[in-house]
Amino acid sequence: MVLVMLALHTNLFNNVFWLFSWLMADPGTFSSLRDDIDKAVRGEFGNLQTFIAEASPQRLDSPAFALLNSAILEATRLATVQNGLRHAECDFQLNDSGGTIPVRRGEYVMLYPRAAQHHEASYPDSHKFVLDRFVQSPYQGELTPTAGKPYFAFGGGKHHCKGKFLAMFEIKVLTILYLSLFDVTPAALECRSSEWKPPQTSAHSIGTIHSTDDVFVRLRPRSTL
Repeated sequence: MVLVMLALHTNLFNNVFWLFSWLMADPGTFSSLRDDIDKAVRGEFGNLQTFIAEASPQRLDSPAFALLNSAILEATRLATVQNGLRHAECDFQLNDSGGTIPVRRGEYVMLYPRAAQHHEASYPDSHKFVLDRFVQSPYQGELTPTAGKPYFAFGGGKHHCKGKFLAMFEIKVLTILYLSLFDVTPAALECRSSEWKPPQTSAHSIGTIHSTDDVFVRLRPRSTL
C-alpha cells in the first residue's frame, strides 16, 4: 500500500515542486497569486480555518480560484513528460506540419506530447511560466481552458488520467495552505546574484521533469486569515 501511495503521488509532488520554483523565481507573480488566493479564501470560506474544515473539489472549482487553477495548468503543461505508443490498426496518413506521413497497418507510432505543449503557435513564449495563461472569462471549470489546445498533462482520449480531478484538488489545497500560512522564499546557499532561478532540469526524467538539485526555502509564518 505504501508503494502504491508513493507511485500515485510522485508526479503530484514534482508538479508542486516546480509550481513553487517558478513562483519564487518571479516575486511579482508570487505576490499576485498569493493575494488572489487570500481574496478567494475570504470570499468563499470567510477564513482559513473554515477552508480547512469545508474545502471540497466542488467548492475549489469556483471562479474565485480561476488564477490558481491557471497556475496549476501552466505548471503541469511545463513539467509533465510523457511518451505514448500506439499500434496502427489500419493504413492512414498522419498529418505533420502541412505534410503527411504514411503509417501502415501493424506499425507502431511513438508520440511525444511534450513537444506539442511547447509549440509557439499554441503557447506564445511557451518556455515561460505565464500565471494567467489559462484564465477563462467566464470561468467554466478546471480543465475547460485547455479545450482546443495541445494539453496532455493528464493524458488524453481513452487514456485520460482517472485521478486528474483528485490531483487538481490536492495541488490546490497544498498551494492554498502553503501560501496562506507562510511567506516562502528561496534560501540560496551561495548568494551569487540577487535574482534567484529555478534549478536545472535533469535529462533523466519520467512522468514529470526532475531537478538536478534540491531547493531550500525559508518559511516565515504569516498571520492566518
